[in-house]
Amino acid sequence: MQNFKHSIKTVMNDELEKESLIKILEATTHQLMEKVQRFDEVEINDIPYANSWTAAQVADHLTKSNNSIAKAMLLNGTTINRNPAARVEELQKVFLDFDSRLKSPDFIIPSQDIYEKDVVVNNLKWSVEKLMEVSHESDLSEMINHRAFGDITKFEILYFVYFHTLRHIHQLDKIYEAVKDR
Repeated sequence: MQNFKHSIKTVMNDELEKESLIKILEATTHQLMEKVQRFDEVEINDIPYANSWTAAQVADHLTKSNNSIAKAMLLNGTTINRNPAARVEELQKVFLDFDSRLKSPDFIIPSQDIYEKDVVVNNLKWSVEKLMEVSHESDLSEMINHRAFGDITKFEILYFVYFHTLRHIHQLDKIYEAVKDR
């Protein structure tokens, strides 16, 4: 009977952690959408400085990343014998180091130079909605193999989305400051 109570408590705690993480993601992606929408049709495609993406390219990159993660969340995962949050700190250190420049995997690099604002915003919004939908349905303790991360739990990959989004919110703020008064 003691093991049964422990199992129920573990499942309840896992669900609370999952819901908390999803709420944090929803708030962060809402902030992201506000940041992207503040650019006008010209500013969103304006190159802020050398070797930088435009705001539209950042949004396209995030859309591709979100779509990739949403597909990964639908994969059948495997049971693990480790803490499902073991890689969260590693991901945080990498993606919240705003002084480092990261190389994006080819499959999520922006594919255009010029975008229509409404299209890029709507695509980003749809990718966020799809990601949130599949996140609610997923067992976050499962391990999957993702082409950018290797073996990673679904819990960890959602934390990646959170840190990745924060990184690009920071980038969008810098881009906006550079292009707003041109």
